[in-house]
Amino acid sequence: MDMLFTVVLVLLLLASGLRVFRPFGLKLEGETTYAANMPLLARLRMHAIPVVIGELVVIAFILGRDAPIWTLVIPVIAYAMLVAIPVKYILTTRGIRVGLTDFRRWTEFAGVSRSRGGVVMQGVPGSRRMMIWLAGGREDDEFIHLLRQSIRSAYKGDSALGTDAYAEDSARDHATIVTI
Repeated sequence: MDMLFTVVLVLLLLASGLRVFRPFGLKLEGETTYAANMPLLARLRMHAIPVVIGELVVIAFILGRDAPIWTLVIPVIAYAMLVAIPVKYILTTRGIRVGLTDFRRWTEFAGVSRSRGGVVMQGVPGSRRMMIWLAGGREDDEFIHLLRQSIRSAYKGDSALGTDAYAEDSARDHATIVTI
């Protein structure tokens, strides 16, 4: 195999893995108020585009005769392994973390809007947005409500789950439904 092919494929696989695991910034702030596993369908959606890109890169190298045909299975196997990794949504009184990625404070977000495959937490000027992948079920509405309420409460100086009984009940119900 060509050295360039190997380097490109390894970089693509690392970039895909960094979507759920980063070896830095793992400290949570605040008290954990809600934790639930990301549904399987949401994990499939999360990793679909990287696997398609990986397959296209492999096909390009195969057509250029720089890689053998069996390498088509490498992105598929990597995709299956990434989807098998359990990913948790962890909400605290101060922010959110998805999987083992960076912790983000509620005040980094201006709002929540629906998007294909989930919701986008829109960043305030100077902050990046955050995609929250969802399965598309009925329980998603309660989770979205909880996200919106957490952002609103952060600007008021309250803890979303500590001040509103509905959000507390909603979070408990959602955690029961979503946990795989």
